[in-house]
Amino acid sequence: MTESDTKEKIHTAITRSEHLWRTATGIARDTGLALETVIKTLETGDGFLQADHTNGRGQSLYTTREKYLSDTPWHRRLLDLIVNKVGV
Repeated sequence: MTESDTKEKIHTAITRSEHLWRTATGIARDTGLALETVIKTLETGDGFLQADHTNGRGQSLYTTREKYLSDTPWHRRLLDLIVNKVGV
C-alpha cells in the first residue's frame, strides 16, 4: 500500500465518523492499518490536526482539517485560533 493510499484510508475513516475527533486506535481498528502506521501518518501527513486535549483515557485525538472546519462552530474556531489551540 502506498503512502497516498494509507493517507486516503485514514482520511476516509475520519470523514465518515460521527465524531469530530478520533483516536489513532479507533482509526487503526476502522482501517485495518497498523497503529504505528496510523500514528506516523497522522503526525506527518498534511491535512490532519491533533487536538490540544486527550480523551478520558489520555489518548491523543485527531481529525482532518476539512472536518474541523465544517463541523466546528465559527465561534469555537475563532476561540481556538485566538488561543492557538489548533493550527488551521
